[in-house]
Amino acid sequence: MPFYAVAKGRTTGIFMTWPDCEAQVKGFPGARYKKFDSVVGAQDFISAEGGPGTSAKSQKPYNPPKPANSSTNPKRTISSSSTKQSVPDKPKRRLDVSAGYAAEKSFNGDSSDDSDDLNTIISKQMDDIEKRLKTFEKGVDKIMKKGTKKTILIEPPQSKRRKTSGGAEFDVDNDGFVQVYTDGACSANGKTGARAGLGVYWADGHPLNISEPVSGRATNNCGEIQAATRAIKVALQNGVDKLSINTDSKFVINSVTKWMPGWKRKGWKLASGEPVKNEKDFKDLDSVQHKLQIKWNYVEAHRGIHGNERADELAKAGAAMYNK
Repeated sequence: MPFYAVAKGRTTGIFMTWPDCEAQVKGFPGARYKKFDSVVGAQDFISAEGGPGTSAKSQKPYNPPKPANSSTNPKRTISSSSTKQSVPDKPKRRLDVSAGYAAEKSFNGDSSDDSDDLNTIISKQMDDIEKRLKTFEKGVDKIMKKGTKKTILIEPPQSKRRKTSGGAEFDVDNDGFVQVYTDGACSANGKTGARAGLGVYWADGHPLNISEPVSGRATNNCGEIQAATRAIKVALQNGVDKLSINTDSKFVINSVTKWMPGWKRKGWKLASGEPVKNEKDFKDLDSVQHKLQIKWNYVEAHRGIHGNERADELAKAGAAMYNK
């Protein structure tokens, strides 16, 4: 921790931050200041460099005590005779911690000791460091690194669990929607020799998790569509009537919620008149989606979301099984 010593400035003393120090020396004629790694070094610098040239404000602590009636007029001049009577031969200096920084003060008599003040400052500084560390620790989430890309894997939230009429247990949100994550994967997407798969993830070790190759063309979009369809069919088979499908495919979400009604009116044709590329897969999805209440939820891919990462692993394993 740095210590900024100001021997000559608007206010002399030791400061804990540069802005506090800068405020005392910036624009001050003949300012003397320096940065140190220890309080002792900073105090020695002030003792060696302080003296004539310090502002009236910074020298105020060295003035002799004022008479009792001087409080009504802080600017009243003290007579030389009273000064001689009240000023000791050699005033001592001590450090006082106030408002986040250490400031130099003078005092008369032998009621305090420099070493005691130094210990107090160091003790308070250590307490401050401990408080900052505790605050930092509280803000650190539990994370784990996975894979060569060092993906930060966010732990799954503690969801409610309930059994459906089919006997299986599922995670549900506060609105009663069963949670499922779907994903598609494809190696060499769009090229010869492409291999695609789909993944459906309900929970860690869940008996209804799915990892299998796609049927038909091997593309990533086929994997995404077929994964959502498989999730809906499994949900229906197990008595689920409210399903939240979490997917990283905006293509699937937009197709189902925005474009599909228009495709159906046009005989599964695009606005250009061309046929929908994934017509067979979308027809299969459309045949089951209205049999239960579905909430489509977009999640970002490869952002450490637990369910999405697991669905991605299942889809990749399914792609490895693909054979045309």
